[in-house]
Amino acid sequence: MTGKRRVPGRGPRIGRFVGLLAVIAALLVGVAGRLVYIQVIVGPEYAAAAEQQRTCDVVLTPRRGSIFDREGEPLAVTVDAKTIYAVPSQVTDPEGVATQLSEVLGGDRQTYLSKLLKDASFVYIERKVDMETADVLKKLDLTGIAFLDDSRRVYPSNELACQVLGFVGIDDEGLAGLEKYYDQTLAGIEGRLIAERGRSGIPIPDGVTYEEPPVDGENLVLTIDKDIQYQAHLELEKTVEEWDAKGGSVIIMDPKTGEILAMASTPAFNPNEFGKSNESAFRNRAIVDSYEPGSTIKSMTAAAVIEEGLFTPSSMFDLPPTLEVGGRTIHESHSRPRVEWTLAEIVTNSSNIGAVKLGLALGEERLYDYFARFGLTERTGVDFPGEAKGYLPPVEQWSSSSIGNIPFGQGISVTALQLARALAAIANGGQLVTPHFLRSMPDSPEQQLSWTKEEAISAKTAAEMRNVMKAVVTEGTGSAAKVAGYEVAGKTGTAQKARTDGVAGYESGKYVASFSGFLPADDPAVLIIVTVDEPKNGYYGGAVAAPAFSRLASFCVTHLKVPPTSSAEGTSLPVTGSSQGTGE
Repeated sequence: MTGKRRVPGRGPRIGRFVGLLAVIAALLVGVAGRLVYIQVIVGPEYAAAAEQQRTCDVVLTPRRGSIFDREGEPLAVTVDAKTIYAVPSQVTDPEGVATQLSEVLGGDRQTYLSKLLKDASFVYIERKVDMETADVLKKLDLTGIAFLDDSRRVYPSNELACQVLGFVGIDDEGLAGLEKYYDQTLAGIEGRLIAERGRSGIPIPDGVTYEEPPVDGENLVLTIDKDIQYQAHLELEKTVEEWDAKGGSVIIMDPKTGEILAMASTPAFNPNEFGKSNESAFRNRAIVDSYEPGSTIKSMTAAAVIEEGLFTPSSMFDLPPTLEVGGRTIHESHSRPRVEWTLAEIVTNSSNIGAVKLGLALGEERLYDYFARFGLTERTGVDFPGEAKGYLPPVEQWSSSSIGNIPFGQGISVTALQLARALAAIANGGQLVTPHFLRSMPDSPEQQLSWTKEEAISAKTAAEMRNVMKAVVTEGTGSAAKVAGYEVAGKTGTAQKARTDGVAGYESGKYVASFSGFLPADDPAVLIIVTVDEPKNGYYGGAVAAPAFSRLASFCVTHLKVPPTSSAEGTSLPVTGSSQGTGE
């Protein structure tokens, strides 16, 4: 039988070859798939990781704008500083370096050591170190320790205007006061630097791939007068110490414009070292704390009845020793017999009963309306963070006895700045101004600053009330507020402190003593509010706060070169009844 001859071993070889090709093809498909996965699917992620490993992204901090007083004196400035950092992998003697860092910088050695032992390419050691200290450390030439240019905020006058200025944090962010309110303007705009770095993590010289320079912050000029501010600070501290008081505040303002020349609170703090201070000292009490104003409100009650045409300063009133209103008995602060006093004498002698009679004549609705006109139902609009509103309840929430205490300043609360704004309307001819700290922005001269005004009372009523308030100083409870050579208009205030434990009523023996006034009375250049919180061994505003007002007012008119009044005693209204004081 014939047929093809079979070649031994050929079939198995072909099979192996085909199998090998299949394996190679499978491997190629796998490699291709892997390449697609790496390059297409996770490629961007790997590229980003590589770029992050190869480059460093650094935020370039702008230089914060400075703050000046109205005369150009620096209140807050930014100075050069250094930020010190470490590359832990380069530090060959961590314990020795930690010791030297603590000796120069004053920090804790163990804290520095823990930073130097971290598994990281960059660790902050200290930020915003002053140049002198940084230079000392730089001369030690410590391996693995490096420096970055930085800046730090400095307040040249330490405690001066501390609550007004506030302070900034480690990242140059305003945390309190005007530093916070105007943070966006002062801070500027951050820049950005992207640079290549070596394996050690240190940026390679000239290895910048992208740079966007920062825009420095703008400078601000305030209405504050540094010399007046200093005097306010000294006088307040002296008064609080003299009367062993819990605290206090002072406002000095131009009543015509609303420019705040000085504002002080006590206790104070050093914003250069704010971390060492009690947070309660950060409070700008004249703006963020409210209290019952007491007798200072009687000026607004009197102005309201004059504006309404109900009475004149010479209108007579029969005033009994006590008065029943809504089931509540109203007393004077000092016992007195029945008297007949003019409206002017009611204010001059600070009569509670007289003020209530004025309030009853107005009625609840009109009394509320006039207090609202004087700004006692709203914030002042001051350029400062955290302003309190005070409290004047709407008429529908008044009790039957409210009309018997609100006219003389009980049952409501105000901030000292609200009171200053209301009093300014009497001082300046009837205009409710907007108190403010910002005077100009020299880096943006094209920006026009404007502060709103609105009419509270007529110029005629304001003039009549100025005469009434002059008599408070020349013949009434505010005699200690006199200033030699100048006519002064003002009002004393002695207010009980409301209880804070949820129980209605007042704290026994706790008062806020105050004096509010302005001068020269008929053309005021300065308005001053002095409040003293919980004075001991005396609490009447005429005794505690008025003398401080007098000394501050005397300094202000001298410093501002305000001409003396032609007749220092003025032309106060005649007193026809008893001159015995009945309130403060």
